[in-house]
Amino acid sequence: MNVITRVKVRGFHEDRFGHVNNARYLEFLEEGRWDYLDVRGPEAGFLSLGVFPVVAHLSISYRRPTSAGDTVRIATRVAETSSRKIVMYQTIHQEGTDKLCCEADITIVLVDSETGRPAILNDKIIRAWPDLASVNDDT
Repeated sequence: MNVITRVKVRGFHEDRFGHVNNARYLEFLEEGRWDYLDVRGPEAGFLSLGVFPVVAHLSISYRRPTSAGDTVRIATRVAETSSRKIVMYQTIHQEGTDKLCCEADITIVLVDSETGRPAILNDKIIRAWPDLASVNDDT
């Protein structure tokens, strides 16, 4: 399930070339992931599961610029899981035109808060975060 976040693009998001700097897209994507977790993440939070999320890999494709005054729509969902990772898929579209600005695959690893090592996505974690069970899972 996609969770949608809207962000109004401000002047401070732009670089000297008059469009949103590529690093700002990473912030927009992070905002979308936090909104997703607020709505669809583990009900009692990660600490109750003894883990915390870490971005291990990010692949982003920039498609078109956006500028101050635009509103962008960030869609975030869990795309796939394996025994030790979660891949989230995110897109950013210009609101109103529906033009794709960028898309990204973000690989997240849950780290065991006691050992500091990657945690296995066990039944307890999957029960607490139902979206993990609804995607292709090869655990």
